[in-house]
Amino acid sequence: MPKMQPINRLKGFRDILPEDSHYWDFAISVIESVAQGAGLEKIEVPMLEKSDLFLRSVGEETDVVSKEMYVFDGSKNKGTSGKKDKEEQSQLALRPELTAGIVRAYIENGMQVWPKPVSLYTIGRCFRHENPQSGRFREFTQCSVEIFGESDPTIDANTIGVSWQMLTDMRITSAEININSMGCSVCRPRIKKILTDFFKKKESKLCDDCKKRLKKNPLRILDCKNEKCQALIAVAPLMIENICEDCKGHFMSVLEYLDEMGVPYNLAPNLVRGFDYYNRTVFEIITKNDTKRQNALGGGGRYDCLVEELGGEMTPAIGFGLGIDRIVEHLKTENIRVPKPKSKINVYVIHLGEESKKIALQIVKNLRKIGISVGMAVGKDTIKAQMKAADKVNALFSVIIGQREAVTNVALVRDMRDGIQETVELKELTERVFNMVEERKAEEEDYRKNKKIKK
Repeated sequence: MPKMQPINRLKGFRDILPEDSHYWDFAISVIESVAQGAGLEKIEVPMLEKSDLFLRSVGEETDVVSKEMYVFDGSKNKGTSGKKDKEEQSQLALRPELTAGIVRAYIENGMQVWPKPVSLYTIGRCFRHENPQSGRFREFTQCSVEIFGESDPTIDANTIGVSWQMLTDMRITSAEININSMGCSVCRPRIKKILTDFFKKKESKLCDDCKKRLKKNPLRILDCKNEKCQALIAVAPLMIENICEDCKGHFMSVLEYLDEMGVPYNLAPNLVRGFDYYNRTVFEIITKNDTKRQNALGGGGRYDCLVEELGGEMTPAIGFGLGIDRIVEHLKTENIRVPKPKSKINVYVIHLGEESKKIALQIVKNLRKIGISVGMAVGKDTIKAQMKAADKVNALFSVIIGQREAVTNVALVRDMRDGIQETVELKELTERVFNMVEERKAEEEDYRKNKKIKK
């Protein structure tokens, strides 16, 4: 029989292996701890949505929607029943970002009548069909924080402060916040005209994409990464100098509150975000000592018109996203110490012989039933090999069932710390092991407390 060809993962997708998983666990645990401490409530939204949701929110002219979104023709999917759902007559899309789905959920589930502000967060996978490169993948994980119902600049500053705390609590010290104001519906038309007039004179030097953007939305030119366009952007009129007085007052208040909170920032007068729904405050968080191009860890801003644009009532809102993939890469490349969880195996059951194996399985079941984490070597024949396995997982105790023990209905319980062991009847084993584990945990907790006091 010919050897079967292996099936490899898709381009731009990754496997997170055990040696890296603790980085992800650490980043997510810090994010969730800060989010909950800030009074945010967790929400989950689907990975698959109608593509119209992103066309109307992110923007049809953005790279994310026009070039990178995974879109499916729902009408071609009949499922196992052979019938088509009415909703599947439309185009479907894997979410390229999280904000739009949360806004849809906010409207659809009647959250507009909840006490304000409505403060939500989520962590989930997103998908973009783009060219994979350092720090950029086709499947990636994001944290998204969204605050609905308040327009006061204190909310802007506090939201930015939450994003900053998430990173500093991970011991990331090489990050910077860039911040700008994109104006509002009153001053945005004027800003667009000023930029259009400027870039119109330089149109021959723009890349092909920016020539199209010039006709539809000149603000998108400011987000272009093309080197020639970047040279023009560097001398373009500054948005911050052309926003209205209300927006200037709002922006200055945001900066003052950030100063009061001790959150550092840099003014970035032509910063725009990659999505069309932003207005007024926008910000991004980058790593300053990273010379690679993909150095943004996250960013966000205010989107006061998005809820209304998606069919809800006029609702001021602000939010941000953090890229967990990039955070993990930064933790690794900067050699930031991340706690690696110790094995949670309290007891390791060791057996020798077929009868002993049957008894061992029963012991494992009984101990797990009362909440003790148990490991067992299946397939290892010798006691020595199984003892090595118990050592490897740092088990507190081992329970040994040899052929003699199986006949006499007893087990040996060994303390893996000092090697002392005792014989326990099987009918008393569950209770005895439970008490031994609890006593050891109490000892270790007392030791940790005393160590802290001495420090």
